[in-house]
Amino acid sequence: MQSLFTATDPEIHKALKRPVAQKYSMTSIRTLEYLVDPCTKMFTDAMTDMQGQVVDLGAWVQWYAFDVIGAITFSRRFGFMETRSDVNDVISGIETGLMYGGIIGEVPYLHKFLLGNVTLRKVMEKLGVPDPLPIVMNMVMEGLEDYDAKQDSSERGDFLAYLRREQASTGEHISTRDMMNHLMGNLLAGSDTTGIALRALFYYVLRDKRVYDILQKEIDEAQAKGELSPVVTFGESQKLEYLQACIKESMRMHPGVSYPLERIVPKTGAEISGFHLPAGTIVGMNAAVIHRDRSIFGDDADTFRPERWLSDDIDAVKIMDRHNMSFGAGVRTCIGKNISIMEVGKVVPQILRQFSLEWASSETEWQVTTYWFAKQSGLLVRFSPRTSEIIASKE
Repeated sequence: MQSLFTATDPEIHKALKRPVAQKYSMTSIRTLEYLVDPCTKMFTDAMTDMQGQVVDLGAWVQWYAFDVIGAITFSRRFGFMETRSDVNDVISGIETGLMYGGIIGEVPYLHKFLLGNVTLRKVMEKLGVPDPLPIVMNMVMEGLEDYDAKQDSSERGDFLAYLRREQASTGEHISTRDMMNHLMGNLLAGSDTTGIALRALFYYVLRDKRVYDILQKEIDEAQAKGELSPVVTFGESQKLEYLQACIKESMRMHPGVSYPLERIVPKTGAEISGFHLPAGTIVGMNAAVIHRDRSIFGDDADTFRPERWLSDDIDAVKIMDRHNMSFGAGVRTCIGKNISIMEVGKVVPQILRQFSLEWASSETEWQVTTYWFAKQSGLLVRFSPRTSEIIASKE
């Protein structure tokens, strides 16, 4: 089944993207904040409940991100934060699936001997090897059935309601298969990108007291001036310049995708860096390598320094922005980019306004496993509530 992730033909990719592109625009995504805010409150309530305890922040930010995806896609959470667990092991199952897909994507001929082999799949089923696909498909089917069963569903603002309205207003036929394709794309990739971005930001900020203090001060000053709502809005977060620099810098240091983002040279061939590449050649760039290029990001490219994005050298900042591949580049830029940007922008100042965070692991470094995503673990943190008096004392 072709999807926005798998379609290599530009025309097929364009056709798949056309029905949903508008809904992923930042203007449209911002209309979904009301669905995100209850998730943010649930997260902060849980951290208050667990104050003083060692929290696996890496797990929690992904549970948060998955519940947000459920809210903006189907107007309902999936229960990760309520149960404080990986519901039906769906996250670990998706991780295994992405690991397999990342490897087989590089050596596709092996698929017929592995999961492409019907006999082997049946053996795996009998052995109880988890398969996340049926679970995710069931999540989507339940969302579709719930929408169709309710009279007021068309008034909703989520992704499913948008697709249904597009069907009705344009008369364009979107098959159940394509509908599930689009909705499953949100679920399969939506939580990992945001989870990785949030882990990266908290990891680098917590390890640099200077940066932590500057960021905390910016948030506290905005709070003291009455510039932050009870649940921080995306628009308010955009005015926090140091926060935005920290977000960019942490994603530069740790882009979510660890594999080269590949393209296929078209029939005309291509001239790249003085070399002629024939049609069909697979080329690609690795975001982590580009992001550490000293000719672009400076001699301290290996150092976490948010101030580089606040430089008075506007041209240098534009060059860095042009080489920022945190979400890919060009027409294949991650379609869910704006969802992740909104989530990170809103939840980080909310957390740092309400809590003091302390590194609580016995290890000094996190662990990173690279397959398709560069997924981190070992982000153990202790949360302590900040009182209004503490915030005021820092003004």
